[in-house]
Amino acid sequence: MKLTVESIKRPAGVIMLMIVVIVVGIAGYLRMPTNMLPDITYPMVKVYVYWPGATPEQMENEVAMVVERKMATVDNLDYIESTCEEGVYTLLVNFDYSVDRDIAYQDVLAKMGLVKKELPQGILEPVIFKADPTQLPVVEILVSAENMSLTQLRTWVENEFQEKFASVKGSAGTALSGGMMREIRVHIDAGKVQGYALSLKEISDRLKADNVDMVGGRILTGSRDFIVRTYGEFQSLDQIRNLPLKKSAAGGQIYLKDIATVEDYHALQRIRTKYNGHEGVRISIFKQAEANAVEVSDLIAVRMEELTLEIPPTIRLERIYDQADYIRLATNGVRDSLGLAAALVTLVTGFFLTGWRRLLALIFSLPATIMGTFFIMYMLGFSVNIFTLGALVVSMTVVLDNSVVMIENITRMQEQEPGTKKLVTTGALQVSAAITTATLTFMALFIPFLLIPGLSSLLFRELVFTLAIIIFLSMLVSLTITPMFMQLFYPEGRPVSQRYGVAARVADKSINAIISIYEPVLNWSLKHRWFVLMLFLLLLVPGYYFLSKTGAEFLPKADDGLITIKVIMPTGTAMEETDRVLGQIENLVKKQDYVHGYAVLSGGKVWGLVTTENSFEGEINIELVPAAQRPMDTDEYVEMLRPKVMQAARIPGATLKVFHNKMKGIRQIGQFDIELEVTAPRSESMPDIFRQAAALRNELRALDFLAGLDISLQLTKPEYQVLVDRARAFDLGVSLEETGTAVRTLVGGVVPTRYKEGAYYYPLRLVMDEREIRSASDLENLIVTTRSGDKVPLQTLAKVAQLTGPVQIDRKNQDRIIKVTANVAGMSVGDATSAVKRQLANYQLPSGYRLAYGGQSQMLAENMQQMAVILLFALFLGYAVLVLYFESFLEPLIIMIRIPLSLAGMTLALYLTHTPLSVTALVGIIMLTGMEINNGVLLLTFIDELRGQGIEMYQAVRQAALIRLRPILITNINSLFGLLPLALTIGDGTEMLKPMAIVVIGGILIGLLLVFIFVPAVYMILYTKAARPAIKHV
Repeated sequence: MKLTVESIKRPAGVIMLMIVVIVVGIAGYLRMPTNMLPDITYPMVKVYVYWPGATPEQMENEVAMVVERKMATVDNLDYIESTCEEGVYTLLVNFDYSVDRDIAYQDVLAKMGLVKKELPQGILEPVIFKADPTQLPVVEILVSAENMSLTQLRTWVENEFQEKFASVKGSAGTALSGGMMREIRVHIDAGKVQGYALSLKEISDRLKADNVDMVGGRILTGSRDFIVRTYGEFQSLDQIRNLPLKKSAAGGQIYLKDIATVEDYHALQRIRTKYNGHEGVRISIFKQAEANAVEVSDLIAVRMEELTLEIPPTIRLERIYDQADYIRLATNGVRDSLGLAAALVTLVTGFFLTGWRRLLALIFSLPATIMGTFFIMYMLGFSVNIFTLGALVVSMTVVLDNSVVMIENITRMQEQEPGTKKLVTTGALQVSAAITTATLTFMALFIPFLLIPGLSSLLFRELVFTLAIIIFLSMLVSLTITPMFMQLFYPEGRPVSQRYGVAARVADKSINAIISIYEPVLNWSLKHRWFVLMLFLLLLVPGYYFLSKTGAEFLPKADDGLITIKVIMPTGTAMEETDRVLGQIENLVKKQDYVHGYAVLSGGKVWGLVTTENSFEGEINIELVPAAQRPMDTDEYVEMLRPKVMQAARIPGATLKVFHNKMKGIRQIGQFDIELEVTAPRSESMPDIFRQAAALRNELRALDFLAGLDISLQLTKPEYQVLVDRARAFDLGVSLEETGTAVRTLVGGVVPTRYKEGAYYYPLRLVMDEREIRSASDLENLIVTTRSGDKVPLQTLAKVAQLTGPVQIDRKNQDRIIKVTANVAGMSVGDATSAVKRQLANYQLPSGYRLAYGGQSQMLAENMQQMAVILLFALFLGYAVLVLYFESFLEPLIIMIRIPLSLAGMTLALYLTHTPLSVTALVGIIMLTGMEINNGVLLLTFIDELRGQGIEMYQAVRQAALIRLRPILITNINSLFGLLPLALTIGDGTEMLKPMAIVVIGGILIGLLLVFIFVPAVYMILYTKAARPAIKHV
């Protein structure tokens, strides 16, 4: 190979290029951002439609059906799912993974533009944005104070304090929750309003008309230009109280204070937030899409330290959540594993190599490969994350393989053929073709990740690209730098010393001992090759047996120490009561060991930019201390904590769930491990669908591994319905709209204008004091104004009925859907899904109903199927490259057939370590395939070369196997030691990569038997009677 020859001839140039690569690699590494996961952008668009006061049924009938009918016609749509809640409609438009996200966003914008005119009046402008992991807060802070009310605190944070974080480089705004929002309240006295013959509309119009700041134009007077303003904004609460409404019958004036009380008050508190027992206001800080989470977190920490010195000592700042905490732990953990793997591989290789100069030639090849990889990663826009670092750890198993093969072959010629001219060049050229072919075949295995769209491809693309880069660079280094240094250390004509150190002599004796055992086994195998073939084919039986016993999951759970206790009270429960129950659990949590902090949220849930208010819901988010400081992982802690929580809060009708949080930043299907989707057409009522879901839940109660078995829908949300008698209302001259407007004004209130204080505006709400409306009779006594101006009680034209309705209505592909949900305890999601399917094998739903599996079980099924396609495609491409090289269909088949036979070692390793099969493990299978191909190519190429020299078949196979034993054994032992840090989960963050390491280790152990016994035997079977001459590979 000309490249190798030129590198040996031009050592100065090669060394200079190596230095340049190292320098630019260091620069690239230092400039790369650090993240937990690769940049994952998937084609999903979110739509939020807000309609204040609308019920879930109204949202479904007048918004969801209209929007989804139009959205279903979007090109390349995968599926749509939506939720109709009180006042808000949420739509998730999911596209095929092959669709560009920006194009998908434009398509949704276009459809919403067409449908907007069909939506009812009163809705706010729809909010439409692309799904993005950056929509989750990077840092959350709780601000609490000892000498401020919650209203004062929220006002101060909203007006002055939150903007302190807006100037942080990389931040993208904030969102607030908790506290009490200030508003000026005009609490009207309905009796006095009736007595003065006033209407609510008159009062609202007067407030709006007398609070103005209006530009009137400009006046030019000589050289001066004046702006004309009509200014009449309220300057104080007394001005509002003294607002004249109308003239009295006696000729005097009726003021607002005569019929209402004006208070500097607050809106009804819907969300309560606390951290470590301190109630306050939560600030969620977001980062820009291109910003680095760790850098933004560090800058926020600096800003918090600065602000702590500026604010009064009675104000407390506490960090609730920091996305970068686990990123730092995980990346540092995997980086430590990388360093340990590099050290182990170097030490093991040094043990087997004879001579310190050979070891130096090997060590000098490593920096150029690693740093060159960092430079290319930087140019491709990759980040330092657990997957790219994991790729570097795994690559430690193969990064030195090519150089080891190169050095070993040169060493063999130095020892056995010392008289050969240009010995280093000849030895290098002898294996260069095999190294190149094996590397190109290895790289071909990663092509399917470019061609097959899906979440797995997105998630692992940077990992496999990094592997491909480092494998390719290791080939270039082994063909250039390694032989160049061997030529420098062992110049032509100088005798090679045969004196070795103690380690080298021990290594030689170890290899010779293995050869002495292997040689008779090899001879016996070649003579009884048909028996050997049948024996190894039987490995498929235990392989598939252990595969059925390992279980399956989508991704291993990160040991991040993030736990959620979810509390769902009976629907209609007040927020204060929900908070009281959460307080009982909070008292338990703060007594537990290994808890770093806990945040309490009462009255709903906050997810990214969206806050959902449900008075009967709440949660406690627990953060444990780092994994190194506790004796159990997060899942074990959940199992320990769950029974304590159930015992601490025995509330009739309440649902308690304790679970390990799903990893943020990865697209999730559903929120639970198991989600059974009961789908029915729109003609089916929600109570009917609920009954079917309840029956399905009861069928699953016998499965004790399902934790928190529940139904996604609550039908018992209490509501007062004002049922208007149309005929009576017509006689009185009152329309349904006027009746509804009057009820809304008195109960919920209206905001006709705003009150300005300084530079800030606050809502001015006209409403009855909520403390005066406690029952249905209070509603019936509300006053409604007829068109003639008469004031009549609501009960004269309507009755108030107490009914129940759904809390929310879920939809999927325009059908109604209710989910039976549960998390899995004590087994893998795959095994749990299989058990659920067996339990429901004979279960029948009524006609028109459908049952589907969602949640993590759906993610598992979809991504396992995608990875299976990728794996088969990879095997096909690997086989194709080998056929091109060998110019044979049989020899590549000998190499590729070892992959399914290695299944026995892979699945046994997973079974013994209690590790479920995951998408990460399937990536490990692809990695193992490349390593097996390398070994096979190295052996078969040498067999063909010996046959091409005229050596008889049996002797060629035997000699090639014995000679190639040493380099293959060294590279495989290197791989085993290099993968140990990941397999033993040494360091935070390595648990996600553990299955990949375990699969490769198990496959290597069985693969050694395959390459040294099975491959020679099969080669003899296929070619003993074949007329095909040996091919000399160049």
